[in-house]
Amino acid sequence: MPNPSAGHARRGAAAAGSMAAVADRPRATPPDPPLTDGVVALRRAVPADRAGLLEDGRDPEMQRWTNTPDPYGDREADEELAWFLSCWDDPAKPLALVVADPATDRYLGAVVVMRDRPAGIVELGYGVNPNARGRGVGTRAVGLAARWAFAELGAARVEARTDPENLPSQRLLAAAGFTREGVERKSRVIKGRRHDMVCWSLLPADVGAAPPPAG
Repeated sequence: MPNPSAGHARRGAAAAGSMAAVADRPRATPPDPPLTDGVVALRRAVPADRAGLLEDGRDPEMQRWTNTPDPYGDREADEELAWFLSCWDDPAKPLALVVADPATDRYLGAVVVMRDRPAGIVELGYGVNPNARGRGVGTRAVGLAARWAFAELGAARVEARTDPENLPSQRLLAAAGFTREGVERKSRVIKGRRHDMVCWSLLPADVGAAPPPAG
């Protein structure tokens, strides 16, 4: 159930924001202790996550829906892990949160938080490890990440996008409380071709969070 935004951010094709906005963006701090609902946890990446990233990159569903390099091998996993580890030190980069089992710390997937959007808007990309699908991991992780974006990043709106044919990803977002807003025609490039995308949104009021100050 990966979505295209996950592939864009994790594989180097996220939308670009203005340099002025990047310069003014405060450095974010990874959650410490990890965010958790008791079933999944969101934390900063660690070197042991490399094996999970390699599994994700080689997964046919990740390849189908995102700009994951094909083939995806050891070099690509090393590069992605390096980016996951360094992103919190660079305000220009999207922020990578690893989804982990809170009991074992085992890698279950990732959520990427993209801030190079109009002021007050963040976009989430996500992917669930093939071995962790079908049990609500992605829904829980996206919900935790959205609430963190409202509370810690001051987001007024959280967005996500899915291919119209990616039904598991759409079910994930609906279960997490997102509203389906409509289809953006040919809005994203996946593997060199433009695709329609369904835009989904979540507002603080949707999850009982306080809205950020206006202005």
